[in-house]
Amino acid sequence: MTREKVSLSQTVRLITWIVTPIIVIFGLLIPVCDFMHTPSPTMQILFGCVIVIVLLSLGAILLYAPKEIILDDTRLTLIKGGGKLTVAYADIEEIRMYDPRNTGNIRVFGIGGIYGYIGRFYNRDIGYYTSYVGDYSQAFLIRTKKGRKYLFSCDNAAHVVKEIEKAL
Repeated sequence: MTREKVSLSQTVRLITWIVTPIIVIFGLLIPVCDFMHTPSPTMQILFGCVIVIVLLSLGAILLYAPKEIILDDTRLTLIKGGGKLTVAYADIEEIRMYDPRNTGNIRVFGIGGIYGYIGRFYNRDIGYYTSYVGDYSQAFLIRTKKGRKYLFSCDNAAHVVKEIEKAL
């Protein structure tokens, strides 16, 4: 069994460290203060909705953030903040390293930098794909026989790709 940590690039760490406090201050602390000090029930409902939306958004980011990749005899398992995603080797049609110089990744739905690049993306060369990437320089692409495409990253990604190629 192989276990590899999903590391965050310097850019992702910087975005995370800058944006998270901004979200907490402007999305939580200010609305909480306004919620507690406004006499208007309508404004309390509005501030309460903002607080709930911000908390749900932060929670979703943490639940989907990639943490670790585990390889066993039959499958790749991505451990996320709130669960896991499994891809059986028998379902893999293609696996290859991702070229980090490949530009033009368009975020369709997801996060582009806070705790990684997570969600649904589009790229002219790949098409639509689901991304669980902490560092594009350590990324690899998996295309399944059903046409699903995943972009993962982890420490020693080249080793992970070779291990899966051997298993195929």
